[in-house]
Amino acid sequence: MKKQKTVLVADDDEMVRKFLFDVLRLYGFDVQAANDGVSALDLLKASDFDIVITDYAMPGMNGIELTKIMRSQCPNSLIIGISADCDERVFLDAGADAFLHKPFYIHDLLTVIRQKMPW
Repeated sequence: MKKQKTVLVADDDEMVRKFLFDVLRLYGFDVQAANDGVSALDLLKASDFDIVITDYAMPGMNGIELTKIMRSQCPNSLIIGISADCDERVFLDAGADAFLHKPFYIHDLLTVIRQKMPW
């Protein structure tokens, strides 16, 4: 039996965070959510994540800072940056594997996960 893939969603927008949490669970992922980068790092201390989806603009620690830390601590995790106001190149240079500009279709997110995740 395949292990359920774990996902960490970090976004300070409650609607986006809840939407991604609910949809990814429907697709069979084990999902945890954080409302900022510091909370996301606290969750990382308790468990590893196969996939990290992080927004750029969050209080305390932005998604670029989170991506850099996550990349160094979890080199095999798939990191996806999401933002309405940050450039894709900034996320990719920080160590993200992919970037989606908000708003995005859930189909696009699932396609990125399918293409980049080793199953």
